[in-house]
Amino acid sequence: MKILHVFHNSDLKNGVDKTTCTLITALKSLGSTCVAIVPALGDVSDFLTSHDIPFQVIPYPCCKSDAWRAQFYFLAESSRQVQEMIDFIEQHQPDIIHLNTGHLLHAGLAAAKCRIPTIWHIHAPFDNDLKRYQSSIGTGGYRWILDNLSSHVIGVSNDVSGTISTQISNERVSTLYNGIDIEALHISSTADTTNIRNELNLPDDAQLVLGVGRISAQKDFATFARIAHKVVQRCDNAFFAIVGPKHESKATELLDKEIRQLGLADKLFILGPRSDVPALVAQSSAFLSTAIFEGQGIAALEAMALQKPVVAMACQGLRECIQDGIDGLLVEPGDEAAAADAVVRTLNDQALSQALGKNGLQSVRRNFSSEQYGSEFLNIAAIAVEHGPAMASADVLELVNGLLNEINKADQRLRALEQQTILQRLRLLIWHIFHSR
Repeated sequence: MKILHVFHNSDLKNGVDKTTCTLITALKSLGSTCVAIVPALGDVSDFLTSHDIPFQVIPYPCCKSDAWRAQFYFLAESSRQVQEMIDFIEQHQPDIIHLNTGHLLHAGLAAAKCRIPTIWHIHAPFDNDLKRYQSSIGTGGYRWILDNLSSHVIGVSNDVSGTISTQISNERVSTLYNGIDIEALHISSTADTTNIRNELNLPDDAQLVLGVGRISAQKDFATFARIAHKVVQRCDNAFFAIVGPKHESKATELLDKEIRQLGLADKLFILGPRSDVPALVAQSSAFLSTAIFEGQGIAALEAMALQKPVVAMACQGLRECIQDGIDGLLVEPGDEAAAADAVVRTLNDQALSQALGKNGLQSVRRNFSSEQYGSEFLNIAAIAVEHGPAMASADVLELVNGLLNEINKADQRLRALEQQTILQRLRLLIWHIFHSR
């Protein structure tokens, strides 16, 4: 089977694209042929080149904000990129097209126009994905996209699939847990990297609790900080670190405020985005997730695969992947005291910590291996091919494309107006500078 994978980003620090790369590796080992489209050169294109995967760059911005202007630009760009997508599809003639997020409108339209069966791979509950479309096309519009531009939809957990099944036919929705390439993860974890305790000027025997993810409302690192404060009051040798980019300014401000007010400057460290995350996890004493929801929770699963005890809020997605008291410790969402107690237990009880780590690795091997990931994806792909292309008719597709073309023209006019306004402001500023002397 020849599969075209369309990526929504170019950065392997992004979990969605990282799992797509894991999938491609697994599919290649199973004999599938893969080609790809990426929005820019970067980590993903480097990966594709190293694995001899043909690809093309078609610039396209995943809608990064729910502000109306960002969504308007997103729809305008969808119009601009459809034909390039069609040209690539016609050149490579894939059997099926795999879109790795719900934000690839241009690819969905192109696939439907080319009459190629298409899988939409959704990594967040419907209402969370909807935010990217809410101020432009709303619930009905996003529901129409998934229903009419897909042959099949994958949810990365039963929690995610359940929310999608309320919007489109349950028969066209499947759950497929993301896979972990355990061997590659272990190789990465032992690669040359900094000694994180030396980097942070910590004692060699410091107990380090790690959190991984974008600093965003979803990951709720302000709660992470409050839990850290509770733990360090009971464990003098405990330290905390967060690995991930500052993604949302409000969430970053809340985190900085907690660190400042709780006096955690020498106890909780913000490491920013890193390329050596597996090695940092391998050097940690425990892993803490305070996410308020996950599609599935890849970072926690990778920590389990590296035999680290995981403490997590039992949020959507993640609660399916951890067995409380067996391969991790789950607490009720929002229960900071219980989370602190669980972290203290893992730091003080070595036998518990080792048992959770050992069982965690076994669980990942049993339930989330990359081999299983690839095999189950091919089963779903066969269902999608049997279903056939997306149901949107040629007339409807032309109507949608025409609407997007009008949005594109309006966006061009609006950008010209915005540029004119900026120039007028600059002229006024220059005038004030010279006339105020």
